[in-house]
Amino acid sequence: MTSTIQTTLFIATIGIVGIFIFMSFFYLIILALDKYLPYQEEKPTEEFMEEISESEE
Repeated sequence: MTSTIQTTLFIATIGIVGIFIFMSFFYLIILALDKYLPYQEEKPTEEFMEEISESEE
């Protein structure tokens, strides 16, 4: 193998490994955000308005 091909494969390997490391890190950030900031379903506007009118009385 020529040195040019070896250098090219080395650079490509570094790039691929870098992408996998970044994607793993990004996935862990998403999991942490999902754990500490869970999704809460919003109430419909009608129920929200009823709660406001009840608390004013």
